[in-house]
Amino acid sequence: MKISAALLTLLVMIGRVPAQSPVVRADGAPAWGPGVRLVPVGSLGTIDGPPEYALGSVRYLVGTRKGDFYTYDAQAIQVRHYSADGKFIGNVGRKGSGPGEYQQLLGLALLGDSVLVTWDPDNLRISYFGANDKLQRSLPAPVSSAVFGPDVFAVDVAGRVIVQFGTTNDSSMYVRLRPDGTVLDTLRGSKAGELGFVLSLPEGSRYNFSRTALVKPSPLGGLLKAQTPVLGFTAEAGGRAVSVVRKSSPVPLGKEERAEWEQIAAMFSRRPNLPPNARMGIPPTKPAIRDLFADRDGRVWLDTYVPAEHRPTTVTGKARPKITWFERATFEVFAVTGKYLGRVVLPPKHELVAVSGDRVWTYTSGPDDEIRIGMFKLVRASGAPLGN
Repeated sequence: MKISAALLTLLVMIGRVPAQSPVVRADGAPAWGPGVRLVPVGSLGTIDGPPEYALGSVRYLVGTRKGDFYTYDAQAIQVRHYSADGKFIGNVGRKGSGPGEYQQLLGLALLGDSVLVTWDPDNLRISYFGANDKLQRSLPAPVSSAVFGPDVFAVDVAGRVIVQFGTTNDSSMYVRLRPDGTVLDTLRGSKAGELGFVLSLPEGSRYNFSRTALVKPSPLGGLLKAQTPVLGFTAEAGGRAVSVVRKSSPVPLGKEERAEWEQIAAMFSRRPNLPPNARMGIPPTKPAIRDLFADRDGRVWLDTYVPAEHRPTTVTGKARPKITWFERATFEVFAVTGKYLGRVVLPPKHELVAVSGDRVWTYTSGPDDEIRIGMFKLVRASGAPLGN
């Protein structure tokens, strides 16, 4: 991988160890109160309707606080803009190499509620689309190759762009750009820990309860980090790092649930050339979290492990054991400064995709297994607005 001279100079600084961040305990009652709920406001997706409503492979989704949202369909190679009630507004750019065009995208982000930012590694540029979804400007990327994955790009509230440009077995490397496209610095996040296996289920990716580090670029600034055994995170708040921790108890695996996972682990363990840190065993208890993300409203969402529910058999392939135990997607939500806000539980078979203000978007499937986007509004038990 080639990198620019400016980025190469900054790489010598990446090994410096930052000062330990202060720890904030978030053990109080939820600021949102009990019973936070999701109110459905619509859905999007069809298999026999107009093509702009047929979702082939929606890889990214970002939404505004007003409720309108953008998707990137990797199958159609198209960014689409929809209203808050799911009506198609129009396409943004198109496939190609000219101004306002892209070959493929590895990220969408919003700057405020009016500027869409895209990361196009094939054309090596970051593009900004503003009023009426027209191209405002493009910036050349300082790297000549990209890391592929779901969390490799972000734009923070100050307009700085973060792009992942490298990875090793135990760390991820990022470059941070100023709004004018010049290199600000480089960042590194540890991914050290156990390497397990992953299944794609209706509630999203499900792992074999591995203990590991999590890291991803954050719209709040810098990197968002966590350790899966701990109900907590480290994030940038007000220009400095802060660590937030909430008391939690390990969730045990039930006898039948664990037996089912052990069958799956046995299948994966027969694969050749497993890496040295691969762990196929199933522990008696689950870690605290499996994933996390930050929204643009100063909140961090921790995807937590919870007791599983038994459901009718779902066949996932001839060579794969049947899956009958599922966890509802359950998130503990915090203000980045440390206040515990509350718990959000998604409907069965929904995967959280994006949050903005009180708007929530999910992936789910329709009666014919077609991909659908669920649209919700987040309210208190009384129906009152959330606030922070």
